[in-house]
Order: sequence, then structure tokens, then C-alpha cells
Amino acid sequence: MKNLLIPVDFSNASRNAFQYAMELAARIGAEQAKLVHVFLPESSGEADFIPPVNALMETRHKLLNDFLEELISESPGGLPVDVQTELLVGFPADEIASKSEGYDLVVMGTTGDGGVLERVFGSVSSSVSQRAGCPVLLIPKDVRYAPIKHMVYASHYDAHHETVVKKLIAFNRLFNAHVHFVHVQRNKDIPFEKEQGKLFEELFEQGDPPFAFEMAEVKDDSVVEGLSAYAAAHGAQVIVMATRHRGFWENILHSSQTKKMVLAAETPLLILHLDMD
Repeated sequence: MKNLLIPVDFSNASRNAFQYAMELAARIGAEQAKLVHVFLPESSGEADFIPPVNALMETRHKLLNDFLEELISESPGGLPVDVQTELLVGFPADEIASKSEGYDLVVMGTTGDGGVLERVFGSVSSSVSQRAGCPVLLIPKDVRYAPIKHMVYASHYDAHHETVVKKLIAFNRLFNAHVHFVHVQRNKDIPFEKEQGKLFEELFEQGDPPFAFEMAEVKDDSVVEGLSAYAAAHGAQVIVMATRHRGFWENILHSSQTKKMVLAAETPLLILHLDMD
């Protein structure tokens, strides 16, 4: 993972996500990062007057560059990678998802300054996680970077697809973390024994997995609460979930476990996509 995309909205959540991304970049040997800010021009309230876009762009450019300078000043040893900035105009989730094509990882905060649209449609981070062109790592606003020694993988039948298991193995080569495959058993779920068989088949397809792992079953009516409690009890630094890509309206209308997890996350959440090579 050489190229990181870090969306920011100048909130404390995005500041924290940037700091997390820099420590992660140093750990995995990343080469460069793009700090991107997306804004949508709004009326001033006076007869729906919207200032000229060029003037708004100039103001936002200064805000973005000043924000980066502040972040650099807070890093006494300097930044571990080359960081460039880019300003985009449009709906944040749309622009970030589109921009993510060609990057290896998006790192962003889970709580920012989304305003009324965020409250109505769900968070920008939730939408990006469902639509991005690469894996997405979401950082809760109060979580600081810690070496990744334990990962909790949300185990369900679709999540054992060959594509996503290979992505998990590739990601974990960077950390050699202990992986906990955790199935939250609800009343109507597929029996865990069937899931275990498919998972073992994918894990051992090319020999022994290059990391230690274990499988666990948790009984809970809520997948989100079950995974979160397990992660906290076992000191996991990351929870990994697999999801399918969804379009704009489908993402708004679909109440997925991943979306619920994004909105409630207290542990960094890595989103891998089932339908992406």
C-alpha cells in the first residue's frame, strides 16, 4: 500500500485521522499521501446568493494549506511521506469515492462536520465505505494509532469469498497480526459450521496462512454490538468487514450491518469490497 487518500473537513475527527494515517504510513512503508478536501458551495442566506466559485475556491485552498501546515507543525519529526493537497467541488461522498480510484487505501474519520445532510442520509464515511474504489480504513474520532497486533474479522458466508479473503491476507502481511474470525450468531443465521468449512477452504488454498488465527462464535441479537464487545475484550486494534459496492440511492436506502458499524464504531474499521478485484 504505497498511496494513501486522506479526506479532511478540518474537524478534530479528520485531524485525528490524518495523524493516524501518518503513523500507519510510517509502519507500512507508504510513499505518498493526498490530503483532499471537498466542499459544496452554499448560499449566504441573502436571497440565496452564492459567492463566485473562484472566490470560494481561493478561501478553501488557503484553509486546506493552513490545515496541512498546522498538521506538519504538530509532527516534530516531520511527516513520514510526501503529502500533497487537492481541493474538489461537489458532494463529498461522490467526489471522494470517485477520487479513490487509483489509490491503495482511503483513511478518514468517522465523525466530521457533515451537517443536516449527514444526519438525514447517514455519514459521508459510511457512503464512501460502500462506494470507494479501494479499501477504506475508518478512524473513530478519539482513537490514536497503536501497532496492529489483533484484528477481528466479521465472519459471515459472503465474507469468505475468495476475493476478500485474499485481500485480508495481503493486508495482514503488513502487520502479521493475530486474526480473530468472529461470527455473531443470530436466530436465522447460517450455521457457523458451514461458514467454517468455506473459510478453511479459502485460508488454506495456497498452504498454511502466513499468520496466527482463531475462530470464535458470539451469540448476540446485534452484529454491531457483538463484534464491538468481542474486539474490546480481546484488545483488537482493527475490525475488518466485507461489503458489496452500492450506488448512491441504494446506499441511502439499504440498512447494512457495515453501515450500522460505521456509524457506531469505537475501533478502527477496515472495509474490504466483495465485488472488486
